[in-house]
Amino acid sequence: MRFSLKPVFINTAFIALFLCSAPVSAASFEYLYVEANEGNSSGGHSAIQFGDETYHYQHHDSGLIRLLRQDKPEFHFLYRFLQNRRIHLIHVEVSDETFNLLKEHFKLQFLAQDQQFKQLNDLHKDRVLLRRLLYKLSADDAFLDADFSVVLQLKGAGLFYAEQELDSQKKDENIRNVKGVQSQSSHTIEMLRKKIEQHYGQDYLMHRQKQITTDIKTLTPSRWSAVKSILSKENFPPAINSFADTYADYLTGLIAIKVLAEGQPLRPDAFVVTHDAMTPEEKAVLERLRDQQILSLLKSVNSGRPDWGYALLVNMARFIAVDLSLQLGQWVFIDDFAMDSEWVSADQVAQYAEEMQVQIKDSLNNLIQTRKALLNPDGLTESNYSKLEMSANRYFELLKGRHHKSIRYIGENALPTKSISVPDWIVPELTQQQLKTALKELDNYENKFLQELAEHYRYDLITRNCVTELFRTIDQALLQQNKAGVDPSKQDELLMRESMKRLGGNISASYNFIPFVSFQSVQEQYKVTTSAVLSSYRGQQLEKLYARNNGLMVTLRESNTFTSTLYTYNPDDAFFVFFTDDNLVLRPIFGIFNTAAGIGQSIFGFLSWPFDYGKNLKSGATGVLMSLPELLFFNMRKGSYKYLSYNQFVNDEKSGY
Repeated sequence: MRFSLKPVFINTAFIALFLCSAPVSAASFEYLYVEANEGNSSGGHSAIQFGDETYHYQHHDSGLIRLLRQDKPEFHFLYRFLQNRRIHLIHVEVSDETFNLLKEHFKLQFLAQDQQFKQLNDLHKDRVLLRRLLYKLSADDAFLDADFSVVLQLKGAGLFYAEQELDSQKKDENIRNVKGVQSQSSHTIEMLRKKIEQHYGQDYLMHRQKQITTDIKTLTPSRWSAVKSILSKENFPPAINSFADTYADYLTGLIAIKVLAEGQPLRPDAFVVTHDAMTPEEKAVLERLRDQQILSLLKSVNSGRPDWGYALLVNMARFIAVDLSLQLGQWVFIDDFAMDSEWVSADQVAQYAEEMQVQIKDSLNNLIQTRKALLNPDGLTESNYSKLEMSANRYFELLKGRHHKSIRYIGENALPTKSISVPDWIVPELTQQQLKTALKELDNYENKFLQELAEHYRYDLITRNCVTELFRTIDQALLQQNKAGVDPSKQDELLMRESMKRLGGNISASYNFIPFVSFQSVQEQYKVTTSAVLSSYRGQQLEKLYARNNGLMVTLRESNTFTSTLYTYNPDDAFFVFFTDDNLVLRPIFGIFNTAAGIGQSIFGFLSWPFDYGKNLKSGATGVLMSLPELLFFNMRKGSYKYLSYNQFVNDEKSGY
């Protein structure tokens, strides 16, 4: 599952939002139990909050369990609104020292694990590159890797070059000259090149190009065999320069120089020309920003940072956008959507037209606010311009849906990342034997690394899940203070004393692997001050309906998916008939109908298998599994909502729903 479900307005709209009605002590943390529903963590979920940061564990496709960190509003929006789950929350009173101890330990664990999985990804990229180089030397199909073009990408290069364009070394002469942007951007690039040559010398770019070419040819693979310790006691892996990343950085630098040398224009899909006119005040701000960008460009072209080429490509693209905005008198922005952005089909846009219209309104309001922020005395910063770029990208992308087009719904980045695959260009001058030796060393190291990761993070439904790992992390934090000189045989006794002193009790991870059971244990064992039940989206909307309408009519109408005004069937949900989360007495009876609906969808899925690749069959089977617990009075399925407004979430919370 992806946890980038944060449209650009999330970053700015929720700073002052107070999610819980009960007062919270500065020295308290929150333990959360998220009710069950179809999808991820279907049996329920647990998390812990420190201020505005929420930590929780999730099972990933790799078979490992990972610690995630999310902003509190993002977490609540995801689970309470999009996944329609109630959250049970309790405040645990602790000293300032204990609060900081726990918060810092969770933060350290998150950063350490994030670095570990980054290294795992680096190993994969190194393997793909080594196999690619071997294939080019030997033409042995055993080394042919279909993942090469997907795994190894040059960030920012796609702003100026199309896929495969660098391999052929030919310019695309058929680029559409939208409003003269291509020809004008070429002139702008030439102007920038002249400024660089004036500042650093006429031959500066040529000398730098030669130096990078030499660096690539003499580049050697990372020495994974030299690494002795894989996971240190703080769980941070050793710092190793990735062979693939270094190679990609060098190539990106060469491409940035190539853009300058050839006056390469922006690609037509790299920018958005809006119809929004600029005000005189905005023009004045952009003129000052353009002057700042020239200074940034001069610095980035001579930077010692590894990714200077990517930074230079982004700076050049943004400079062109700002310059064009000033010339056209209307806003021009670089496309900042990620290459793997989540798309919504034209049919889905039409199906959720009402929700999409709300999203357009929200994104327009956010764009207006970010434009105003740019006019503030301290608003002239790259960071604020980046926010404006993200706001504009979201708004104008959503507008495409009105013209019956597929749209990118999630994926805006603070920096444009439009990429192309690594071209068959300059390569390190390595022999087959060197490459095979490096590949063998990498395999040996990766096998050991995966073993250790599995020992630490292998997921198990009972012994290592989202609940057990929260309590184990708490225990590790409490023991951290007293590690030195502690007899291992007395560690359990020490942990018990520390937990009693700091939290009021001790909770064993082994006996609290079920989310709602762990919640009860926290209530009984820890120093709990207050508790609250935070409504799901449907629960909030039902409260509004009951306040305005006849209760019986609302109950009858909203009890099922056919007549409900609050829920439209979401294809991500298995088909069901009755909502049972708010009807305990009739739950088993409703569960019979829901189970029958799941069986019916399964039968239909069996017949439609050749056409939908088993999607309906899988969904129907899931529906049966989610409905059977209802026969025993236990609710799991609640339906979900894909395209709700984040601003609505904020407003409902402020209103006390």
